[in-house]
Amino acid sequence: MSERLRRILFISFFVLFAGIVGVGVYYYFFAQPEVVVEAPPEDVGPGGTLPGAGDADERQPTVPGAPGTLAPAGTVPGAGATGGTVQPQTVLLRESITQEVSPSADGTGARYYDPIESRFYRVTTDGVNELISDTEFPNVETVSWGNSTDQAILTFPDGTKLHYNFETETQTSLPKHWDAFDFAADDQEVVAKSNAVAPESRYLLIADPNGKNARAVQPLGDNADEVYPYWTPNEQVIAYSTVGDALGFDRERIQLLGQNQENFTGLVVEGRGFQPVWSPDGNTVLYSVWNAASNYRPELWVSGGAPGNINENRIQLGVITFANKCAWANEMTVYCGV
Repeated sequence: MSERLRRILFISFFVLFAGIVGVGVYYYFFAQPEVVVEAPPEDVGPGGTLPGAGDADERQPTVPGAPGTLAPAGTVPGAGATGGTVQPQTVLLRESITQEVSPSADGTGARYYDPIESRFYRVTTDGVNELISDTEFPNVETVSWGNSTDQAILTFPDGTKLHYNFETETQTSLPKHWDAFDFAADDQEVVAKSNAVAPESRYLLIADPNGKNARAVQPLGDNADEVYPYWTPNEQVIAYSTVGDALGFDRERIQLLGQNQENFTGLVVEGRGFQPVWSPDGNTVLYSVWNAASNYRPELWVSGGAPGNINENRIQLGVITFANKCAWANEMTVYCGV
């Protein structure tokens, strides 16, 4: 084969190959696919396979939860059109800074302090905010809220303590050396610590919210920093103390104190950093403690928490969080943030 013929054949093969590649590239990248439009099914008369929708008053709703059916769209607000996990519905209640948030007295929302406006507000579950009072309270540091009434004890940076009743718009100054207030379930009294300079003058006390009718319950002495006022819902326990018997590094006995100088049986806990939340009837206590087994992270436990059942039915829940991130819905249900 001559050199000229070889060149002609090579050029012809190259042109043919380039043409084939070019056509392939065009169809792969630029040619529009054929769109197939399926016609909707025709309205089938009697004896057909697709019955008509019928009149509105003749339609029967699907029963939620029945096998093979879907719940009506209106039964789960905010849920997606497909099955699976239902996304939680959230409502933005407040955009600005809020402090000292507490459930409202009627249980239908929350109360809070706005440090920018120096005022107290109430917010409902649908995000409606309203003033509890027109009175301004600049620089409030802490708030101890009443349980069933709109009253509170306010603490300011200079140590000033003020009881304010938002329902009657009245206020009373309290002694500066009183602190760590907690209201009784009916808000008729408060428990607090009297932290006087002299140890012999330090007491756990009970008084009216406005400071009247104060009476000493327990001497605190040098242990004042280890006593924590907490008036349980059944009003049997008014405080707890971490000065109980030493039971080793990872165990301690929490001493429960009553309003008539009772020292109830101690609550034995498997760890340190005890934080409690009593159930609505006061018979059960949810608490968090940390220890070496939990890698020093707070873990939740439940136990009998009334004088007659302390340490009974003690259960480790296996949930890592602080008890102050939890709230009782009823005697059997607790909601927690983690």
